[in-house]
Amino acid sequence: MWRTKRAEQLRAIAAHLLTAPALLDGDAAELLTVMRDGAGSAGIPITDGASATQPARVVVLAIQRDARRSSLVKATRLLRDLDTRVAPDAVRIVVVQSARSKLAPPKLQRLVASEVMFHVALALANVVPGHRERTFRQRLGLTTLDAAGFRILRFG
Repeated sequence: MWRTKRAEQLRAIAAHLLTAPALLDGDAAELLTVMRDGAGSAGIPITDGASATQPARVVVLAIQRDARRSSLVKATRLLRDLDTRVAPDAVRIVVVQSARSKLAPPKLQRLVASEVMFHVALALANVVPGHRERTFRQRLGLTTLDAAGFRILRFG
């Protein structure tokens, strides 16, 4: 029964967000290619910062963590640069990848996608009610991502 409810929630999120392509951008090239491949196989229309024709409702930035500068400052600067290509009510998510995450197995990319979808669902609480708590599996996945060197931040 909970699978049916979860599938209905994901359909509601997809119907709300797929009115415009999702914007994937950043400087973590490997993570971006994996995310683009995953979005393409899931049927999610995507665009990048250079070829955006309409304002995006979901923005996912994949940035490489630099030990000399703050990732938060880097993320806000990149989001500010993309401000003209983003809808005012857009969900802005930043995935910060550290150097140690390159040692992690490729299966962790699914966990990144799951965590991004959780943040999108939290941002759209008015569209998808009742999706505020993490399941045990989601908490375990978040802990695994944290240990592997991924940080996921939501702006708005």
